[in-house]
Amino acid sequence: MDYKDYLAGQPMTHCWLRGKKELIGILLDKIKKFLPAGKPKILNVGAGSGYDLETLKKYGDVYVIDINKNVLRLIPKNLFFEKKLGDACKIPYKSNFFDIAVSFDVLEHISDDNTAVSEIRRVMKKNGYFVFSVPAFPSIFSSHDMVLGHKRRYTKKSLAKLLSEFRNLKLNYWNVLFFPPLAILRIIKKNSGKADYTKFPKWVHSFFYAGFAVENRLIKHGMPMPAGLSLVGYCKK
Repeated sequence: MDYKDYLAGQPMTHCWLRGKKELIGILLDKIKKFLPAGKPKILNVGAGSGYDLETLKKYGDVYVIDINKNVLRLIPKNLFFEKKLGDACKIPYKSNFFDIAVSFDVLEHISDDNTAVSEIRRVMKKNGYFVFSVPAFPSIFSSHDMVLGHKRRYTKKSLAKLLSEFRNLKLNYWNVLFFPPLAILRIIKKNSGKADYTKFPKWVHSFFYAGFAVENRLIKHGMPMPAGLSLVGYCKK
């Protein structure tokens, strides 16, 4: 969850967050067989509210960096091996240190995303994996993005170019469920000056979460999604 989402009162039980946590586990399952035995070192670039850390810690020792002190204060001690105040464009770790680097909905916040990706690659070991998510479709960039501090949304082509120094790039769309209504809403409210937050009753969250669970299952089995609000994937150094 973005820190601004957290400040806006978005619940940690939000259907999107629950679905995203499951998706992260699915992506990590796809790469874990290629990783060294023992406890891999995992770099989490940009912690947000720390919603993904419970999942990440199942796969290794998690090192967290974030540029915001308040974000780091949110994270419980049992969810990380180490945390540091640090900029993604100047990561405070030596080269060739991490087996995995993850960045979930972070790159779009960074003005110089090329430098950030180069830094992530620098601190990764050879044959390490980078797992990521970013918002998709620049055509629906709107006030929602601006309020959250996004600099851009990505296409498959622009993301592949950004990650061109990596190999074995695997990309897919995610959040097909909300894509049609939210794409239309964001185009209509492109210059509203507001983020599109909506509070749902619990039963609505449960209904939409069931949709995310189906989508995650399809991605788990290698099904390409036709479109979605996010681009997700992994690549290898």
